[in-house]
Amino acid sequence: MAGATRDAAYDAKRRITLVTAVVNLLLAGGKIAGGLIGNSQALVVDGVHSLSDLAGDALVLWAAWIGASGADHNHPYGHKRFETAAALGIGALLLLVAGGFAFDALRRLAQPESLAVPGALALSVAVVSVLANEIIYHYSRRVGERYNSDLILANAWHHRSDALSSVVVIVAVAGAIAGAPWLDALAALVVALMVGAVGCQLGWRAVRELVDTGVDDAALAELGVLIRSVDGVADFDDLRTRRMGGATLVDVRIRVDGDLSVREAEVIAEAVRETLDRHAPHTTGALVRIAPH
Repeated sequence: MAGATRDAAYDAKRRITLVTAVVNLLLAGGKIAGGLIGNSQALVVDGVHSLSDLAGDALVLWAAWIGASGADHNHPYGHKRFETAAALGIGALLLLVAGGFAFDALRRLAQPESLAVPGALALSVAVVSVLANEIIYHYSRRVGERYNSDLILANAWHHRSDALSSVVVIVAVAGAIAGAPWLDALAALVVALMVGAVGCQLGWRAVRELVDTGVDDAALAELGVLIRSVDGVADFDDLRTRRMGGATLVDVRIRVDGDLSVREAEVIAEAVRETLDRHAPHTTGALVRIAPH
């Protein structure tokens, strides 16, 4: 992509993604090894979940790099939708992982003789996993909220789901050690359902953006107040919005005095654009059309 530029938002996304990728690699190895040695199916499943986080991190890094590119001939509105598509991919990945977890857990529950009793090692690894993933979740969420990035927020919730699944593993392993080995397999099923729920939420949010779903009524009302606050705007109609990555695109027709010259009307339209860019959250490059009142 000739002439592509990168900005502070991309640098922040790249930095947090690389940090989480290293953490996920260490957690995945530790949980899978701890689960195998400590006889915990739920912990092994949780380790595979961390491996899926690694794949998600790679997808996030690629999408953030593409999304930070400027507009070109083929993408005149920029490349932010690549981030949205990647968020949809992360949601689909979570659903696939959840399906595999659930199938294996149900199979083991149907064969009680195959259930093993976890050891204290599995419990220790799960506790470390919770702490590490909670730290990464809060770090990622701050970056996502600062740059209004659904992609980074999706990855943050991916890590939060990993932390929650490890909490379930802790309870299950403790219960299995206390004499209920079936709790470990049941925990693996619960983890699968949790992961699947997060995948559905992330996927649905991405789909809504890809089909150009507009902002909610409260945000529309706020835009309307800003438009009417500009001197020279008599009224407006045909207000439309859509999301693209972290930005909100606005298209509106303003009504102005019919006796104004074209130059005077354009000055008012530019004032509307500047007002929306300055005061409406994450709005950029509003398209303002002019019609006589």
